[in-house]
Amino acid sequence: MTVLLYISIFIGVFYCFLISTFVIGFLNLKPFKKNTEVGLQTSFPVISVLVPVKNEKENIPNLIKNLNKQSLNPNLFELIIINDNSTDGTSNVTEQLIKGKSNYKFVQLLPGLTGKKKAIQKGISEAAANIIVTTDADCTHNKKWLETILNYYTKHKPKMLIAPVLMQGKSFFGNMQSLEFMSLIASTAGSTGIGHPIMCNGANLSYEKKVYEEFTDALNMKKKSGDDIFLLHNIKKKYPKEIHFLKSNDAVVYTKAEKSLKSFFRQRVRWASKSSSYKDSDSIISSLIVLLTNLVLIVLYILSIFDIAFLPAALVLTMLKIIPDLILILLSAGYFKIKKLIAYFPVTMTVYPFYIVITGVAGLFTKKISWK
Repeated sequence: MTVLLYISIFIGVFYCFLISTFVIGFLNLKPFKKNTEVGLQTSFPVISVLVPVKNEKENIPNLIKNLNKQSLNPNLFELIIINDNSTDGTSNVTEQLIKGKSNYKFVQLLPGLTGKKKAIQKGISEAAANIIVTTDADCTHNKKWLETILNYYTKHKPKMLIAPVLMQGKSFFGNMQSLEFMSLIASTAGSTGIGHPIMCNGANLSYEKKVYEEFTDALNMKKKSGDDIFLLHNIKKKYPKEIHFLKSNDAVVYTKAEKSLKSFFRQRVRWASKSSSYKDSDSIISSLIVLLTNLVLIVLYILSIFDIAFLPAALVLTMLKIIPDLILILLSAGYFKIKKLIAYFPVTMTVYPFYIVITGVAGLFTKKISWK
């Protein structure tokens, strides 16, 4: 039992150290506040917003409305919607909504091509601007979203800019997802804040077109998912100090929580499936520490049911996990002004180890993945 206790402490200390570095990184990031308006005077776009779509008929109107309301001068950005062979009338709806807008473009993937990565490739080939901004059709965008991104680029000129994505839930299950998703964004911000980014989200991601073109396979086309993370790894390898996180509430993009447990697990298994192709040491080590910590925690509590002597080890590991987790979540919830989600922490904390182990293992053995 003593040996098991020491092993639990050893694993817990590693996890505690990892999350504590994220806390430090999150605190190191200074909130970005633009001081002046973007003073560019040009008739050409400096930002190309790419939105791959597949059967997004219901979401396209809200997307167009969000882009129409952007505070950034319309002359400074273009919207490129790339249709991945939709069958629900997405084409007709989109073409009607963008009619007469010279800076909005709708392009089709050829029938033989399919997938989000192919759509992004097509969008980049059509892009007139050097700053590429990717997002999803089912997201909601702050009216200062593009203006804030351009201001940051103008001032700091990063090769890649990771921006915050928050999840909106309307049910108990949805709010649990929102809290867990916020912890991922906080970890993304924190790891970037210490110069070792491990994650990003294509729903709110920016990078230079000329940097993308430096790689022969920037998105790792062999894997169906992971366009964002593989691009991050490629840019990080070449420009390790030039990936930034945009800590600003004006730059937040909101996405929807999954409606069912089935769709939630399908999404998370898809996310986990790409980890087997990681070559970035920061991402690999972080993933292994998180998976191992949660796996050992589950095993210890199961053993405790049969032998109470295992309980001390389980409790020690729980404390070493909960304390840094809670600190990071409190910081991010406070900054993004969603403290109400903290109420879901006890339940999410209890469920999280089981789902992370199940989806993590399932992702390693799942071969058939589709983005829609």
